[in-house]
Amino acid sequence: MDRPDPFDSDAEGSESSDSFDDRQLTAAEVEADPAPAVRGLSISGEARPGRFLQVCGWAINGTTRCDFAWARCSESGNFSYIEGENTATYLVTADDVDLYLAIEVIPVEHGERKGEPARIFANEHRKISCDPEMQEQIERNFLNEHASFDAFFLVEWNNTWVKVKLVIEREGFSIKTNGSPRISVREKFSPSIALSLNTCLQYATSTVFAILLHTAWLRDVIVLTMRLFIVRTDTELIYAQPKLQAVKKQELSSIMAVKKQKRMKRCLFF
Repeated sequence: MDRPDPFDSDAEGSESSDSFDDRQLTAAEVEADPAPAVRGLSISGEARPGRFLQVCGWAINGTTRCDFAWARCSESGNFSYIEGENTATYLVTADDVDLYLAIEVIPVEHGERKGEPARIFANEHRKISCDPEMQEQIERNFLNEHASFDAFFLVEWNNTWVKVKLVIEREGFSIKTNGSPRISVREKFSPSIALSLNTCLQYATSTVFAILLHTAWLRDVIVLTMRLFIVRTDTELIYAQPKLQAVKKQELSSIMAVKKQKRMKRCLFF
């Protein structure tokens, strides 16, 4: 007995032609209804700290909106999303310097179906750097080992901003007021501190200080200047370790010699 031909729609046990036609129709429907997408993505604006960037593109295939996510990428390829930065515009900050900056765009249609994410890098896929004016200001502050700025300091007990003078020096920084309330803060730079950016500059050691500047550009100048001093402090500590160990060893030898002399004197007296 001959076996039925599986491709013969009239053969017994084979699938009907209607089922095959349905599969063709489904494929045609999918082809006629492609996933939402965007094309021609570009980023306008100068990719420098204190400047705004804007992503632009064309919505196609029924895309009604897009989800955005700005991210930083290191030279080694580590990709990290920037918390809270999920709109088409982005303010470049000091935290982006020496890193790559990108945006991920996810097209979404009316029925909430999502398309494939599209990613584009700012600054033509080059690292973010300061503009010449900012770089010159930072280097001047660093070489002079002194810089002062007008700023506002958050007084936590009454949640108000008070005008202060922020002074940055080689060893650390100070914050002072001329009037009331009386504020006097002095902190030394240390590798263990953290400088974080939001709408203001936050300096965290055992205590958190919030400092508000007149412009984002000025805030980034201060942050990058302070980070330079912190890096130098860290470097000096690294180079100082062998010297400190040698000094401690010498001090220990001296202490042991003194103790030995004391023991000898005690022996003599006895």
